[in-house]
Amino acid sequence: MKDKAIMKITEEMMSANDSLSVALEEYLTNKIENEDGVAEKILKEGKNLKEIHSKIWEEAKKRKKGNCAYIPDEEVFQMVDEYYELVNHFEAPSKMDSNIIDITDLL
Repeated sequence: MKDKAIMKITEEMMSANDSLSVALEEYLTNKIENEDGVAEKILKEGKNLKEIHSKIWEEAKKRKKGNCAYIPDEEVFQMVDEYYELVNHFEAPSKMDSNIIDITDLL
């Protein structure tokens, strides 16, 4: 299944033929090869590089200042993870379950 997912995103990247699609394909290929369950989500019906590519460009347009726009790599890859549902949403640890000290506890 991993090979099929890699082939799918590679074909999508080749048809787009731009640097953003290449970066997205490399990122997703790495996740497919190193994380369980990613291939299935990449192969999910209706999910494709073209759509997430468009979402990233729309976000860049919102941030445009003059002739420039910037989205940090971390945010782009977070958008990709969310699009393909590869993210476990952050949950704040409870005080009982963690070793984290809240500074307000000391006041």
